[in-house]
Order: sequence, then structure tokens, then C-alpha cells
Amino acid sequence: MAADGKLAVTLGVEVSEPFGCSVRNGIPQCTEDDIDRGLDELYDLGVRQMIVTHKFDNALGGARFDGGVTGVAVNIGNYLGTGEFWQSESCTGVAEDNVLPTKVDGAQNLLAVLPPGVTLPVYPAGPQCNSHGLTDLGAYMIRGLMDLGMIVDIDHMSVKTAEAALDILEAANYSGVVSSHSWSDPSLYKRIYALGGFVALYAGQLDASDEKPEERGFIDQWRDARAMRSENYYFGFGYGADTNGFGPQAAPRGDAAENPLQYPYTAFDGTVMDQQRAGTRIFDVNTDGVAQYGMIPDWIADMRIAAGADGDTIIEDMSRGAEAYLQMWERARN
Repeated sequence: MAADGKLAVTLGVEVSEPFGCSVRNGIPQCTEDDIDRGLDELYDLGVRQMIVTHKFDNALGGARFDGGVTGVAVNIGNYLGTGEFWQSESCTGVAEDNVLPTKVDGAQNLLAVLPPGVTLPVYPAGPQCNSHGLTDLGAYMIRGLMDLGMIVDIDHMSVKTAEAALDILEAANYSGVVSSHSWSDPSLYKRIYALGGFVALYAGQLDASDEKPEERGFIDQWRDARAMRSENYYFGFGYGADTNGFGPQAAPRGDAAENPLQYPYTAFDGTVMDQQRAGTRIFDVNTDGVAQYGMIPDWIADMRIAAGADGDTIIEDMSRGAEAYLQMWERARN
């Protein structure tokens, strides 16, 4: 259907313990046979993309940390599920895991679920990486995904897990690899692109927000990623909205009041788009941001303004995203 220019939906899986592959006190709770059966079942169901680790460490590898209050909650979940809190070590390379949660402000009530006498760990200052990397079972999973021509999503893998997974993919010159929503260290994008893989960013703020000016917006992150692209493959770009998670959607652009997206606007394919209406409610990306799924086209059109002189380029890259993903997927299946 995709080859006919029709909408194609690719099914993926994003869970913390696929196929029962949890780990308890260092002991894997699954086997290679469990992985074989699980992959065959998912493939028969039409699943073609897989996140191997998610929020918690599992029998396949270590997970990428969460920060802030969310990180406190997830770290407690990691303890309850695996028998240990996240274990960290100083990062040895350029890539880093997310900043570990160091405060429990606003999360004290979460501590009540811990057994008596158990307290949250205090982590060292400075860049810390999960000490757990890809396990033998995790390597078996990566090779199983490759055998089926499925797509390996390295998001949510710890740096050690992701780098080891990429080592396996590179040894096989396997293109079926993505980072789908900004949950990998950006320094790994170059390795993904060199394989002919695909990168999509979390569909967040287009520019740095006033509240967190140190955080780079979508436009600057796109520029960084674009500079790492490979000239050997068709290039396009994508986004991951991740609306089922804790993450907020994009707020209005910082200068939207002075330089708004004008309605109606013409989308990249020539479609004229006006403001969305739901009953008596009229949505405006300049004041509402991405309030619901239907605002994604407005958010993409707003990229042209946010990117300034690069406006035409980012719209072109976004318009080529589906084709770039499809070509990556075709290479993985061959």
C-alpha cells in the first residue's frame, strides 16, 4: 500500500519487559526460546518495529534514565521490578544517559511504596551512565529482529546498551535502526545515519522556552541531526509525538504573538488549512500550541517561521520523512 502512495501504519512495541524478559536480583526471567516465540508472535500480528528496553532495566539490557520527579517514580519502579535501583558509573565517552534524579521534592509520597528501611540512592555529580549494557539475551534479541527484517528502535536504551546494539547492527551492515522520539543520546545519530537508519525527534517546543532556555528546541536539534546525515542514503526527517506518555506537547512558539502563523495557510502539499473547530472551540497554534492531534499540521507549518532562513529546508526534510523511513524499512527486509 505504501508503494501505491497510500497511508501506511507500522506497528511497534514499546514495553519494559517484552516476552517476560524482566530481571530479578540479576537473574533473567526469560530464555532464548521465549524470545523466539515472542518475536514470531509479534511478527504474525504485523509488528515491525521494537523497542528493546523501556523504562526499567530488563534481561536484555540497561535503560536510559529519567530525570526529575518522573525519574524518582521510575527508579522506584526499577527497584520494585528488578530488586535494585538504577546503577550508575561515570560515562566514558561523548554519549551520556539523562541526568539522574537527585531530589525528591514533590515526590515524597512516592517513597511510601518502598519497603521499610529502603531509601533512594544518592548519585555522584557529573555525567552518569547506566552501568548495565546489552546482555547476551539482548544481543540474541537484536539478531532475532534482524533475521525477521524488523526495525530496531534504540530509544530508551542506556548508552552502553545502545552502543553495543549498534556494534551488532554495524557488523551486519543492517539499515533497520531508528531513534524515534529523542530518547537516545544525539551523538548516536551519526551511527544510525551511516547505516541508512532513520531519526525522528520528540515533537516538542520548536524553540527554547523561557522556562528552560538551556533546552534546545526542535529546530536546533534538527539542525544538529541534519549535519550528521549520510550522503549515501535518501534523507528525510520525522517526529514522535509520544502523546501516550508523560511528555507535554509543544507550547506556542516564543515569538508567536509578534510573528504568528497566519490562518489559513498552505501546507507543503498545497492543501489550504484553516483553524480547527470543535463545537464552539476554535484552536490556534499561536495561543494553544499543539492542544490535540489535529494541530500537528499547524505545528509543522509553524516550523517554516521558527527556522527562519532554513524554513524551506526543514519543511522539505519533513515532507521526505515518510519516504526515507520506507526506504530504510525496505533495506531491512532485503
